[in-house]
Amino acid sequence: MGCVESTNVQQPGGSGDDFEGNRRSRFNKNTGEVGVEDEPRDKPEGDLFEIEDAGAGDQFMAVKPWIGAIKEPANHPPPNASPPDVRYSLEYVYGYRCEDSRMNAYLNPNGDAVYMTAALGVILNTKSNTQKFFGGGMVDQRAKNVSDDTNAHTDDITSLTISSDRNWVATGQVGPAPTVFIWNSKTASKQQRIKLTRGARGVDAIAISADGQHVAFTDRHDQHNVHLYEIASGQGRSVPGDTNKIFDICFSAKPGDLTFATAGQKHIKFWDQNLDGKRGTTGSTTGAQPSFACVAFDDQGTCYTGGSDSLIYVWGGRSLKQTLPFHKSGFVGALRFASGKLFSGGKDGVINMINTQSLTVEKSFDFGGVLIRAIDVHNGEMLVGMRDGTLYTMDLNTQHKKKIMESHSDGEVWGLSIPNDDLVLTTADDNQVKAWSVSQRKCTATGPISSRKDQLKRRGASSLTSFPDSQCARAISYNPTNGHVAVGHNDGTLTIRAGPTQLDKIIHENKNSKEWIEAIQYSPDGKKLAVGSHDNNIYVYDATSYSLLGKCSKHNSFIVSVDWSLDGSYLRSVCGAHELLFFNAATYSQDPSGPSNTTRTDWATHSAKFGWLVDGVFPAGTDGTHINHVAFSTDRALIATGDDYGLVNVFRNPCRKGHKPISLRGHSEHVVRVGFNSDDSYLFSIGGYDQTLMQWRRQ
Repeated sequence: MGCVESTNVQQPGGSGDDFEGNRRSRFNKNTGEVGVEDEPRDKPEGDLFEIEDAGAGDQFMAVKPWIGAIKEPANHPPPNASPPDVRYSLEYVYGYRCEDSRMNAYLNPNGDAVYMTAALGVILNTKSNTQKFFGGGMVDQRAKNVSDDTNAHTDDITSLTISSDRNWVATGQVGPAPTVFIWNSKTASKQQRIKLTRGARGVDAIAISADGQHVAFTDRHDQHNVHLYEIASGQGRSVPGDTNKIFDICFSAKPGDLTFATAGQKHIKFWDQNLDGKRGTTGSTTGAQPSFACVAFDDQGTCYTGGSDSLIYVWGGRSLKQTLPFHKSGFVGALRFASGKLFSGGKDGVINMINTQSLTVEKSFDFGGVLIRAIDVHNGEMLVGMRDGTLYTMDLNTQHKKKIMESHSDGEVWGLSIPNDDLVLTTADDNQVKAWSVSQRKCTATGPISSRKDQLKRRGASSLTSFPDSQCARAISYNPTNGHVAVGHNDGTLTIRAGPTQLDKIIHENKNSKEWIEAIQYSPDGKKLAVGSHDNNIYVYDATSYSLLGKCSKHNSFIVSVDWSLDGSYLRSVCGAHELLFFNAATYSQDPSGPSNTTRTDWATHSAKFGWLVDGVFPAGTDGTHINHVAFSTDRALIATGDDYGLVNVFRNPCRKGHKPISLRGHSEHVVRVGFNSDDSYLFSIGGYDQTLMQWRRQ
């Protein structure tokens, strides 16, 4: 639901949000390097594991430097290879996919908001603030591209629409052979599944005909194929769409009319039910044809497109009739004909309600200069999706706005800390640190990461984001002793916030680290702070003055996790070279005999992915980078992991080779952090590229 506003948080969304091809930077977990990829965001992580070798897990490194550091603890539960007899169900997700999808949020007949995030269709009851999901739940521990997609999506949902009677939702996903589902907008029950052939790569735009009988959609093949299927039978056909990318698709709202249009880079095409597509022509009125981010039809069969030149284009048949200059700047990002009016939203943050008879603006609504991604109107209420990851409802009569969802909205989300049973902290590549209430199911505070705009000379951790390294952060920790919140930035800066309700109040800042920070952990007594950097060092600070006490410097690669012993006498850390090292927390020197000296040591946290207790968390066919994070339940009975399959896995403790987990799907991308609350009633997880925080409740 709503969140405390921060006036200092830069909003995402550059000029290339729709019309320029994005090239992303991807972090190589083996080398620590960041390189530019030409692959689109939809390249499935699971492709790396498509051919599974049952023995490959024992051979993923010729040298395993952690082996000598693994000693059996003196005390642990008896090994049990069977999956744990616990169940976690998805209760709530904090996320809305806004980065590269549009016209993807609608109101069902009950007035609930229907949208998507990660691999989930979400039905949000805005009155009770409860959610239902299409997808999510227990699955086999398998890669996304070889997982069972019979009943739900297994990868990023990239497009969503609703039928004219608002009873049915259609969604499409990415993947080598993606799926399209039709499901009930009130119950989330499946009606139909359509499986595309390999090479389609993803569904960018989707629409349901006015009579509810057909679904049309476009894929990510080089020819951007256009598909038209009969929903009842699941049968259809496809033809090449256009060599230019297609951003949106829409059927005519005129009763009995099966005409639809596709709009995209420098083109619009009009299609009949035989899939005969013809380009729209602008004549000589505007010169070169612009690109179009969105398309809509009214109930008379008139088509409208949103242009990259901030104009709304009005079409008569395939010919341009006129343009409407109703937006001040930037492109028009959303169009929706509903309740007898045409609604347009632009990069200027304004929504216009347009009379389609007179082609005049009847009302305008200002949403603060943030790009409008989606608009819907039903029974006097408007639903608005924004590029900054928020969803609003607005009463059209009173113009009262209510924020019903917000999320991280750029790059990746990595930082996760769980201070108590009702508080979760996150930070990401979008210049935002956020606090979330578990019981209220909403964001309660937001603060900016930094006002500085600094880049590392050596490329940092940033992936597909418009923010500089100094405004991205992937590590966060809470100190229960004094309430401080430590944040590690991607340019190596460490900032200390006054508390979870004062995330915008920085009380200390330093930059001892030369590269980006991935791991932060306060000592159990709250007196020290350990900061693991990609410059291969662990910096230890006094947690009151934040003066540097010492540095642990024996790792040969970047630090990925740091744990304190319960008595604060030892540090245990893992690096990118898969070394598991132990340090004396008083002298900050490595203890080569640490593995033996700590067999009776109790650890305050268990984030090390190598060790006797977690030796079986890697599935066959994966390497040492496959597991991104490990966390133990408070009662030490369970071990949770986040992996590159996009799964949250829960094992019994200890997890030895061959032990089986329960696996939970909801995320669509690599799960980078997991954690339990203090009484183990909740398990939390965050997805990297899917930018979503998930709240799993123990049954």
